[in-house]
Amino acid sequence: MNIAPWIFIVLALLLFLVGFAGFIKSQSAIRMLIAIEIMLNSANINFAIFALYNDTSFVTGHVAVIISIAIAAAEAAVGLGIILAINRMHGTVEATDFVELRG
Repeated sequence: MNIAPWIFIVLALLLFLVGFAGFIKSQSAIRMLIAIEIMLNSANINFAIFALYNDTSFVTGHVAVIISIAIAAAEAAVGLGIILAINRMHGTVEATDFVELRG
C-alpha cells in the first residue's frame, strides 16, 4: 500500500475523539449509543490497519474486527431494546430523566 499507516491511525483517533465528545456532550440515550458505535468503529480501523501492516498477524487482526463488529451489533440491539422499553414506560429517551435506573 502506498498510504502511510499513521494517516489511518490519525483518522481512528479523530473518530474516537468525535465519539467520546458525542457521548459526553449528548443528553439523548440514542445519541450516546451512536457515539459508542463510532468509538468501536475507530478501534476496528486500528485493528484492520495493524493487521494490514503487520504480516505476522494478518488473520488475527481481521478476526478481531469481525468479533468487534459482532459485539457492536449485539450491544446496539440490547441497548435499543432497553431504550425502547424506557421510552414506552416514561415517554422520553433523555439520559437525565433516567433517575429510576440508579442503584
